[in-house]
Amino acid sequence: MTSALARYRRSMAMVVGVALLGIAGAGYVRHVNWRGTLAVMQHASVLILGLATAFHLVSLLSKAGAWFICLRALGTSRYRLVVRATFVGATLNGLFMGSVGEAGRVMIMTRATGLRTYAVLTTVALERLLNTGGFVAVLCVALVITPLRIAAVPVAIAAAALLVVAVFLARRSGRQSRSAPPRRAGRGARRFLRVSRVHALRIARIARRVVTPRRLAVAIPLTLLDWLCQLASYHLVARAAHLPLGITGSLVALLAVNTGLVARVTPGNIGVFELAYATAAHSLGAPMDAALGVGMLIHLAQDLPTIALGVLLGRQLVFGRDRAPAPAPGRSSVVRRAIRSMSPRGTPP
Repeated sequence: MTSALARYRRSMAMVVGVALLGIAGAGYVRHVNWRGTLAVMQHASVLILGLATAFHLVSLLSKAGAWFICLRALGTSRYRLVVRATFVGATLNGLFMGSVGEAGRVMIMTRATGLRTYAVLTTVALERLLNTGGFVAVLCVALVITPLRIAAVPVAIAAAALLVVAVFLARRSGRQSRSAPPRRAGRGARRFLRVSRVHALRIARIARRVVTPRRLAVAIPLTLLDWLCQLASYHLVARAAHLPLGITGSLVALLAVNTGLVARVTPGNIGVFELAYATAAHSLGAPMDAALGVGMLIHLAQDLPTIALGVLLGRQLVFGRDRAPAPAPGRSSVVRRAIRSMSPRGTPP
């Protein structure tokens, strides 16, 4: 009985968490003036909403560009393919729970290019690390231009230290893994440690190949452009709905929404997105009902075109009609050289 409870403990916790979130959401929805919310959505400017959608699409193209810079180290030279995978990943994130889109990006690029899964996964992790650095940079700017200015300097120093440590570990992890002697253990444990060491060396070599000053000099501005386009999209939707919220309020709302996106507990983060935006905007003086309507408009203006384009662009990828040729052996493909040079017996697994 105890083992059965331990086995399903995580599932039961998720069910209870979702149920509590649903009860809290139902209690909150009962006190919303839906007539005022729908009136805000109906009287919004369609032209400005279209411009906000355009900025959101440019942010996705910037995100694809940063990921493309990471993939260039593996021999991938088709930006169009990276854009399609990025839109399909955003579509999956807009339809399902969790980070399904990141797994979809890895699967699509692995299938379309012939690269190893761990290699593409490493590039996705590095791109997400750059995106997190952009979030920290935007947070520092928000702390400077908001009343919480005193915390800006410590946060900026901590963010810079974290980025420096991450780059240093990515560049030096391969050398440290080579010098670390294997532990004495049983036969199965020795094999597990040997295989783990091989995969760690492969990932470290890919990370050291990707993280170079030249690539960072291109990827970091693209990541900042991604965040700036998101901020412009949020602010334009607020202006379209005539919400009394300045650029500072839009910046705070952007940070609040992206903090809520860390744990996607609902499909497409429906409900959590709107609640985070409405709470942040209301704390800055905006009416709660109008702020909730603007949050719904942002969600619709960003997700509906993205899903439509993701389905359209992903058809050929899903059905295998747009396969890119695998990297040639003569190219500077770090994956094949890593496999040959770091396999336990010198042969590809």
